[in-house]
Amino acid sequence: MSTTIQFTDVSKKYHLGMTRVSLPELVSGWTRSVIQRTKGAANGSRDFWALRDVSFDLKKGDSLALVGENGAGKTTILKLLANITKPTSGEIHINGTLSALIELGAGFHPDLSGRENIFLNGTILGLKKDEIARRYDSIVDFAGLEKFIDTPVKRYSSGMAVRLGFAVAASIDPDVLLVDEVLAVGDAAFRLKCMNRIQELINNGTTLVFVSHNMGLVKAVCQRALFIEKGVVREYGETSEVVEAYNRVMNENRISEFEAVQQTEKIHSSTCEITKVEITAETGQKDIFATHKPAAIHIQYRSFHDLGEIAVVLRIIRSDGVSCAVLYSRVDRKSLLVQKGSGVIKVSLNPLQLFPGAYYVAATIKNAEESMVHDLAYSDWFHVAGTEQAYKDLDAVYEPNRTWSHHLMPIGDLAIKEGEHKTL
Repeated sequence: MSTTIQFTDVSKKYHLGMTRVSLPELVSGWTRSVIQRTKGAANGSRDFWALRDVSFDLKKGDSLALVGENGAGKTTILKLLANITKPTSGEIHINGTLSALIELGAGFHPDLSGRENIFLNGTILGLKKDEIARRYDSIVDFAGLEKFIDTPVKRYSSGMAVRLGFAVAASIDPDVLLVDEVLAVGDAAFRLKCMNRIQELINNGTTLVFVSHNMGLVKAVCQRALFIEKGVVREYGETSEVVEAYNRVMNENRISEFEAVQQTEKIHSSTCEITKVEITAETGQKDIFATHKPAAIHIQYRSFHDLGEIAVVLRIIRSDGVSCAVLYSRVDRKSLLVQKGSGVIKVSLNPLQLFPGAYYVAATIKNAEESMVHDLAYSDWFHVAGTEQAYKDLDAVYEPNRTWSHHLMPIGDLAIKEGEHKTL
């Protein structure tokens, strides 16, 4: 299978500063640079590297997700692939036609109707008039705007404009398709329609480069993923593994920031502190757990006063930030009385029932009235393995206890008696 995209050791550098738009500003900027060089100032001190030595290859029909925080370099990669900007170093080769679903409807004229804008936007995207005419009915049907197609676009809602823009752009059958966050808009039904169209293009041999902060979409659409952080590739490989690594890094960052705030606050008024939060299996294992086996969460604390009754809230949080379970002592009508000294609060889960993935536990101790948080702490990361190897490819929150049954109905019970048939 031939290579469609070769992205080899690509770096991109931008110069930070004001855009010079006049001759005096150009002269002023040139003068300042001469003075800086004369004084021995570092000429590249205002350079910003958006990408550093990024490489990947994609063959026909491959799909790659670019994941990372805002400013990581994802859009820069798309701009380089679309030939909007040039690399500072490295090589980019693309075989075949390219289409981009980035700024949908950017070429629409507000005073023209939807019909007229289909032809205008299609021409901008490289289609000939007869090609647009052949695809016109399917574009309108995809957008679901039959009643409004002769209405000026300036009267469209933002959602309607995006639907029409996607319908036009998706009508092209490119060799390479770039998608940047366009599925973050529209209702659920339209997003599903968009996903189905993208999957259809992939099945027909289109190579996809996909950018989204929705990790569910990323895993549903792409075979491989590239995790980029501050312009540098941090992880590259199978989508589920890269997404898990990305989610873990993002949550570790969030936990570190939050713990710093909590630590600052409790220096002044702590009456009880959580010394350790851990989860253990019945075998004593503390890092890998089985979905269908028991587990227990232990909260070790040290109290500096007699607190009386307290409330404890536990959250089991998955690597993508989803709260998979909330355990609340007051909801479970469990009275917890704390005196000065140390203790351990234990919550047993039998069975654990979490789907495969990486998780951690957040534990909070509050006063009885819940008007004050005594302390908040986190467990280490732990991993859950499914009951079947294939479960590793599924995306869910928990695996419930279940019993299957199957009852066969006698053929006579399914028969429709003569005269009972009704036309709906």
